[in-house]
Amino acid sequence: MSRLMSEFIERHARLFREGRIEEMLDDCDYPLAVQGADGLKVLATRDTYREWLQGWQRDLGTRELHEETLRIHTLELPRAGKFRVWIERSFENPGCDRVDLAVIYYCRLDTPRPVIEMIEFGAAPDPND
Repeated sequence: MSRLMSEFIERHARLFREGRIEEMLDDCDYPLAVQGADGLKVLATRDTYREWLQGWQRDLGTRELHEETLRIHTLELPRAGKFRVWIERSFENPGCDRVDLAVIYYCRLDTPRPVIEMIEFGAAPDPND
């Protein structure tokens, strides 16, 4: 399971870096809930998720930020075919500006690969939990 998830997350991030958003859309179930600092957004369709991802790419591009780190922090054991994955990502630019993200993917096992049902931008899990 951990190898499958590592490959899945790395593929998803690589598709984003390469601008291959259409392929990323297949990794999700819709409507897709996205929880962030500005509240909960429900991306009802592939089109709305595509627009959201393109906006994120534009912002990173404007700031000349490139992904420096991608790490799976914690992989939850599946229960009833559902599980969470805590991911740490960091982006930097030549001017040493940096954005660190803790992302939680809420997933379900689906054939032939996992499917993302919700995305939460927040803190990494407490190692004492």
